[in-house]
Amino acid sequence: MAIRPPLQKALSPCILEVERKFHSLAVRHLTQNGGIPPFQSLRSLPLQTIRDTYYDKSNLLSSSGAWIRRRNGIWEAKIRKGGDFTNSRFEELNRVSDIAACVENITGIQAHEKEDFGLGIMADFVTTRETWIADEEFRIVRDHIDFGHEVGEVELQRVLDGEASEEEKMGEMERMDERIEKFMRRYGWAFRKGRPVGKLTAYFEMMGKKRS
Repeated sequence: MAIRPPLQKALSPCILEVERKFHSLAVRHLTQNGGIPPFQSLRSLPLQTIRDTYYDKSNLLSSSGAWIRRRNGIWEAKIRKGGDFTNSRFEELNRVSDIAACVENITGIQAHEKEDFGLGIMADFVTTRETWIADEEFRIVRDHIDFGHEVGEVELQRVLDGEASEEEKMGEMERMDERIEKFMRRYGWAFRKGRPVGKLTAYFEMMGKKRS
């Protein structure tokens, strides 16, 4: 009887997300024909309420560009692959085993999800999110956070084969960022000028003021 080789663990799909933040919308209500040129298409998605709890250990993860969070009870990780706090590029991890491996690789901690991967809470807030899909693929979001902050993002997401190389990932994210930049320039009437401040940055600024 032939011996079957051991089954190899399937590689997780590679989820890439590129986003550009904006200060706020320049129009009261975002509609397809709200400016010139109009969007080719625009559809609104249901309003969301999102509870985000971020975790870290002595800032080891965040200083390495890794953000571990529990969003509405589901664990996620976002690994920075370039950009800055305004124009960001991430690889997303959704499998608990992948998140645990990421935490161990950076911090040396081996812990189960039931132990919060050995991490402590660094931020916790609730966001009310409005979402639109423009031109069939660009996700526009406007976030209202429970401590009074507002910020928006234009996002693109791609799913690559789990065996994609770092070079392939970086090339794809570069193209995604260029497309978002072109999209926001074309529909500049929709986005208010000004320096956007991300949710975590605003949260830490708010907490700093409370302590002072």
